[in-house]
Amino acid sequence: MTLKNPFIITARLMAGLKIADAYLSIDYGRRESTGRMRYQVWIDLPDGTEHAIYDMCSGCQGGDLQGGMADLLSFLGAAAESRNYHKRTGDAGEHEDLFPPAVVAWAAANEDAISMAGCEIEETPGLIDEDR
Repeated sequence: MTLKNPFIITARLMAGLKIADAYLSIDYGRRESTGRMRYQVWIDLPDGTEHAIYDMCSGCQGGDLQGGMADLLSFLGAAAESRNYHKRTGDAGEHEDLFPPAVVAWAAANEDAISMAGCEIEETPGLIDEDR
């Protein structure tokens, strides 16, 4: 596997990203009978806590690691937007429960960095070459 910037090999020896002193790592889980790819994701926050996610799946045509990371960043962005909306308006946000509260708090504080990383990954194909 060959990775191009902004992807790195994390301390978990997996493809990942460093965003605002947190590390997001992703690997394949198992392929579902529906054709969806299940991913294993770890979010290591700057405070030393780690959060494992085992229930994130690709779309119905399967997916690769770059697409999985783009999806993860999209979900983190939705959770962050929801938390920040809640702070501004006092109304409950729809997506604050996508991740543990510590992850949502981190995402809300780093919403812009998450959005920028997501755009770069979605707009730049071939950042992860899995053929090697």
